[in-house]
Amino acid sequence: MKDKIKRKLFFLLETLSITRTERITVTVLFMLIVTVTLLTGWIRTAPGYDSEYYAEMESIFLERSRVAEAEKAEILSRYNPEPEHPARITEEPRPYLEASFDTATTSLRQPVAGDRININRASEEELQQLPGIGPAYAARIAEWREANGPFREVSQLLEIRGIGPRRLEQIAPLITVEE
Repeated sequence: MKDKIKRKLFFLLETLSITRTERITVTVLFMLIVTVTLLTGWIRTAPGYDSEYYAEMESIFLERSRVAEAEKAEILSRYNPEPEHPARITEEPRPYLEASFDTATTSLRQPVAGDRININRASEEELQQLPGIGPAYAARIAEWREANGPFREVSQLLEIRGIGPRRLEQIAPLITVEE
């Protein structure tokens, strides 16, 4: 059996016209590759970073993430408050928020908790109370409303330039399109 394999290998090498020097070179390179592969599996390399610095950076990242989540929860809590006594709530939420000005400071008041802004009826000033909606976006929403009629779905806001899925996700719980 062993002789048969040697004979087949010999004839293969003869048909390929490989010289003795080339066979030795290929064999040495093959053995070198196997040796390097085995050594890489046994040798453990040290990480290319300082683990203390990495731990410090990770703690800073986690702290900033926690602060950002707390700010987001605080903003959303103004619009979706948890009722203290659900049985005592008898008043229905208003379908839209009326603009009201403080005569002393002439600035918009904050929306009352639980109110949703009806984007079909809201003025540009009322739309600016939504997070991430400034004067430019409010003007675009009003222009779209004038050109296309009232919104039928909240997802139609994606047709407005600059409002993408992420911004829509932020404001969707705060708005309505009721007639």
